[in-house]
Amino acid sequence: MRRKVHAILLAAGFSRRFQGNKLLYPLEGKALYLYLTERLGELLKEGILDSLVVVTQYDEILQEMKKRKIEAVKNENSIQGISSSLKLGFCKAQEFKKRGEENYYIFFVADQPYLKRKTIEDFLKAFAQSGKTIGCVKSGAELGNPVIFHEKYKEELENLQGDRGGKCILRKHESKAFYFMVENRKELKDIDERGELS
Repeated sequence: MRRKVHAILLAAGFSRRFQGNKLLYPLEGKALYLYLTERLGELLKEGILDSLVVVTQYDEILQEMKKRKIEAVKNENSIQGISSSLKLGFCKAQEFKKRGEENYYIFFVADQPYLKRKTIEDFLKAFAQSGKTIGCVKSGAELGNPVIFHEKYKEELENLQGDRGGKCILRKHESKAFYFMVENRKELKDIDERGELS
């Protein structure tokens, strides 16, 4: 059975602590969210990812994705928390499924501009070799993003509520989980405040 990996990039947060929209904030001349978006776009073009969906509440991001021919979904209910974006992206990504394939869904957050392409590739390779059905990156004891799920977790992903993301499912199935250690903790940093950009 052919293995397919579908990526969902969550870009619908409110940036409450950032004093402005952190995703659109210019980091070295480029909007912060574009760093990871572009790395995922490269992996998609090269066939390392089989599909990519961006979930956002921001028209600027939707318009940019249209220009780049990247699938995007608008979340009109971001106020309901990260689960609303996760479920929207998961639902859209399932449209790329075909019969006779084994599907995995990997969730990224757009406020991680320092996450390297090599780290993503190494994680995906190591996860495939592990034989596990759920996994995430880790720095020390801290769990990070991305997190990947086999399609058998479909019902649990669809039942998430409020500001609870996929890690609560991962913690429930720790015996089936694969953890990939990332040496540089900065790669896994989600930017919440301007002072964290350097």
